[in-house]
Amino acid sequence: MLIVGREIGQSVIIDDVIKVTVLHIGSKLRLVIDAPKGIRISKEKDNKNSMNYLRKGTKIIESPTLIGDNIKVTILQTESGLLRFGIDAPREISIFREELSIEKQLSNNQKVKIL
Repeated sequence: MLIVGREIGQSVIIDDVIKVTVLHIGSKLRLVIDAPKGIRISKEKDNKNSMNYLRKGTKIIESPTLIGDNIKVTILQTESGLLRFGIDAPREISIFREELSIEKQLSNNQKVKIL
């Protein structure tokens, strides 16, 4: 599992096409997922066994969200109140913080212009 620190309103980009953002809606934290139409998104039933290796004091904010067949995203909160994304995905799937993904795209665009 990859654990990525995020604040409310910040995102991660998964496999260059899926954007996952944590937002404060009402009194709860929620995941907002922007993905192509063909990708299935659903909630997983509470499965505490898969999260047994979390640090003591880290709590799961809501049930994991399944994206496609093999990506699972969970909002976590540390004892100090920091938010984290817990992302279970195959190694071949790229995962970037949104700001790094934008930098990567800008760098690739500059390389194309130079060629």
